Amino acid sequence: MNIPTGAGRHDPDLHDEAFDRAVRARHAEALRQVPASIHARLRAHRHATANGTASSVSGTGWRLAGLCAAVFALALGLQHFTAPSMPPSTPPPLDEITPVAQVDLAVAALDENPDLYLWLAANDDALPPAPEQ
Repeated sequence: MNIPTGAGRHDPDLHDEAFDRAVRARHAEALRQVPASIHARLRAHRHATANGTASSVSGTGWRLAGLCAAVFALALGLQHFTAPSMPPSTPPPLDEITPVAQVDLAVAALDENPDLYLWLAANDDALPPAPEQ
């Protein structure tokens, strides 16, 4: 599309008018290619929308989606308010734990990491010699 411009100068008003004319011409050409049945359906839909009698299927979908979101939010809220409030479990200070319990805690920490036993099995020299009886 050739848009006329001034001699070496850009005239925005002339450019906008030429562009506007070209777009309107293409729109009119496209409208001539649309079948009459489509024009009738569009006209009927426009008329129904203007009178407020148009049925909106997508509006029903949005209402259903909003209802589902509200139910989900309500379920989460009720779960939060009905959950029993338990104080966070904090271990007692080490000076209050008996020596036997301290050993049990140390053994429990070793039991959680099986890599220690794999390392011990691979490094026999790291173990103290077994007492002979």
